[in-house]
Amino acid sequence: MQNPGEGRNTFTVFTALQTDDSGLEVGAVFNHGGYLKVSEINTPHVRGSEATCSVGAVEVTIS
Repeated sequence: MQNPGEGRNTFTVFTALQTDDSGLEVGAVFNHGGYLKVSEINTPHVRGSEATCSVGAVEVTIS
C-alpha cells in the first residue's frame, strides 16, 4: 500500500503565481492564461510569446 504522504490536502489556494515558467524548476506550478500548469523540460511557456505582423497597406476614404 502506498502512503499518500504529508502533502495530501482537500483544499489548496495558490497566490502570486508566475504567468510563465521562466526561471522555474521542473515540476513547479505556474498560471498560464488562467490554467494551472506544471513546468516541463521540453514544453516552454515563455514571457512575451505573442506576435503581430502586417502585410501590405490599407487606405480608407470616407466622403
